[in-house]
Amino acid sequence: MNRLKNIVVAIDFSECSRSALEQAVRLSKWNNARLHALHAIEYLTLGDAAWATHIPQEKLEQDAVAGAKQTLCHWLRQVEAPTETGVLVDLGAPIDCVLRRVREIKADLLVLGVTGSSMIPMGAGTLATKCLRKVPAKVMLVHERQTGPFRQIVVGVDFSDQSREAVAQALRVADQDGAEVCFLHVFTGSWGRHALLPDASEVDESKAAQYLRGLELRLREFVGETGKRAVRFAVTEAANHGHGIAEYARRVYANLVVLGTKGRSNLGYVLLGSTVERLLREIPCSALVVRPAVPAEG
Repeated sequence: MNRLKNIVVAIDFSECSRSALEQAVRLSKWNNARLHALHAIEYLTLGDAAWATHIPQEKLEQDAVAGAKQTLCHWLRQVEAPTETGVLVDLGAPIDCVLRRVREIKADLLVLGVTGSSMIPMGAGTLATKCLRKVPAKVMLVHERQTGPFRQIVVGVDFSDQSREAVAQALRVADQDGAEVCFLHVFTGSWGRHALLPDASEVDESKAAQYLRGLELRLREFVGETGKRAVRFAVTEAANHGHGIAEYARRVYANLVVLGTKGRSNLGYVLLGSTVERLLREIPCSALVVRPAVPAEG
């Protein structure tokens, strides 16, 4: 990643968010960045509790905030976070709290668990998906099993400007962690798109092989010089790009996937690229998602 100055890590006290905190601490120390640990307390939950227990809501809020801050500080000590780490406890909907703090702090990176307290067995949780749609910063979703450095990184490349940035970010993480990087391009059998009968059985094998060689050459040229880093290049066919990336990540036991939120379609009405949408439903590991650059206001 480009040198980071401010990192926000969202913590809901699930085991997945503990892994997110450990990664955020690693990244903050590596970048000499300021770390901010955030926990959001659902306002509506406290309202229901106040009504049910007849305890004044103000009292419940004070106790909840104090308890959350104490737990956050305990977690930060356990993972040896920098002493200057900010401790933030907000009341409100988690997505609103995250968005407000990211903007106030001007965070370069948001880190959170890929599932969180929802305990969804497969795919990203609701908050993670909302953050990818709305947060104006890089977002890292951390898998519960990811407690140390990333060793196997897969980068989704569709030859867009966003995937060029994803390549750069992945190489920087790889340099820090000593990871192997695999540059992956997923295609959907383009040689059959304009044929009258695009059945796989009708594909000319020699033309298909030529097509694959051409894609791999384009992939290598797009990535460019990688120095002495451990890298691989792969081209694979899939029904859709997100599924292809997820399947390949499982096959090579990747623990980080890097890609951009928008690809070559760059449609104005698309809030999140379809590749990322699909990957979120099947994500087998941690992910770093790079957003498009925000145009300067003029």
